[in-house]
Amino acid sequence: MKFIGDPEGIEALKEMKENRLEYLKYLLKEAQTNMDHTTFFKDNDVSYKIVFDPVNGTLDVQKS
Repeated sequence: MKFIGDPEGIEALKEMKENRLEYLKYLLKEAQTNMDHTTFFKDNDVSYKIVFDPVNGTLDVQKS
C-alpha cells in the first residue's frame, strides 16, 4: 500500500503508526472493506478522509 495526497495527513498517520498502531490497522482495514472504500480520522482538530483505490492499492489521504 502506498499513501498519496495531503502531506500533513500522511505525517499524522506516520505518528499514529508509532503511538496507536492498532487504531491505524483498524482505519486501513475499514477503508479496504467499506462499500465506498473510505474512512475518516481526526488529528489535532483536523478531519481527514482516507480513500482506498482497490485497482492500484493506493490510499489517498485528503482533508475533509
